[in-house]
Order: sequence, then structure tokens, then C-alpha cells
Amino acid sequence: MPFFDGFTEQRVDVGGGVVLRVRSGGRGPPVVLLHGHPRTHTTWHRVAPLLVAAGHTVVCPDLRGYGRSTVVPTTPDHAPYSTRAMAGDVVALMRSLGHDRFAVVGHDRGSYVALRTALDHPGAVSRLAVLDCIPIVEHLDRAAEEADRAAGRKVTCPTLVLWSARDDIEQLHGDPRAIWAGWTTDLRGGSRIESGHHMAEEAPEELLPR
Repeated sequence: MPFFDGFTEQRVDVGGGVVLRVRSGGRGPPVVLLHGHPRTHTTWHRVAPLLVAAGHTVVCPDLRGYGRSTVVPTTPDHAPYSTRAMAGDVVALMRSLGHDRFAVVGHDRGSYVALRTALDHPGAVSRLAVLDCIPIVEHLDRAAEEADRAAGRKVTCPTLVLWSARDDIEQLHGDPRAIWAGWTTDLRGGSRIESGHHMAEEAPEELLPR
């Protein structure tokens, strides 16, 4: 399969001195794909064309600090690299491309950004899919999600949870759906994907029908 065949590569200024490298293509309902660490948007090179063929506009950015996107100076509290800052980038990016409402798919640490986007910008996120991830607070205790949980805030859009059969998320945390059920009002199920951790690269055809 050609590498991002038919996609356009560009740099998009999302404000605050941050410029994101982005590949986008297709026509139809928009979906943004968020990579994990230490990947870039290229982790989606097998999935993105399948989504375009299925009738979607697909947007694949390098998150701030990754790939060819802006590396911003940090601060003692690391706020410039928080999931909240990155979620703001995602919304600004999609709006600059003409999409006020869109689906978000995140893998690994990209799922943290996807969750934060859905929590902070519920009017912008139509659907959420999280791959190989549970909320940060469930295993690392981060302040933003502690506050969300204390306030009873949940994701209100339809949410899908997928995880790799040959990774350790189930061994460490049990069924991820049981954890995510406490974070969403509309959990649409989920399942294992027969792959290792980098499922977008290893099992793209299995991901698409989900």
C-alpha cells in the first residue's frame, strides 16, 4: 500500500507558538488520529487510507513535541506538554481545517489526549475510541483527572475501547471496559485486537470494522 497516497501534508498554526505537522485526506465525516509515544502520525499509515476508503476525512497530526511539530519550552509543572494543552491543539487544528465536530481516535498516550479532548471540549467530539489505554488517574494519579472524577465529569459521546491481545493491559488492570465504564455515559463496548501494542501498524484491517 502506498504511503499516505492521496494525502496532503501541511503545517498548521494552532496558536500559542505551536505549529503542527499534519497529513490529511478524504471526504466525509471527519476523524482525527492521535499517535502514542514515541511514535508520530506515521503510525497510522495503514489505517488512514482504509478510513478514507470507508468515506471519512482523516486528519493525522504529529502532537506538539513529536516529529516535525513544534517543540515548545517547558515549565516546572510541564503544563506546555499536558494533555490539556495538546487537546487544545487538536481542537484548534480541526477548526482551522473547517471541522467544528469530529471523531477522535487515540492510541497509548494519544488516548490520554483523546480523553482530555472529549472531557474539555464535549461539543467538539462526536465519538471517541481509545486504544491500549486506561485513564491516567487509574494508574498514575494525575491532578486533572482526579478533579474530573471528583466532579463526576464523564465522556458523553459514544465511546469504544480496544486493546491488544499480546500486550499487558489486561494482566495489569483486568478488563479495560470495566474501568472505562466509570468514565463514559455511552460506552459502546470494545474488544481485544489480535496484535501487539502497535495495533494500527500490525492489524489495521481488524481495527477498521470496530
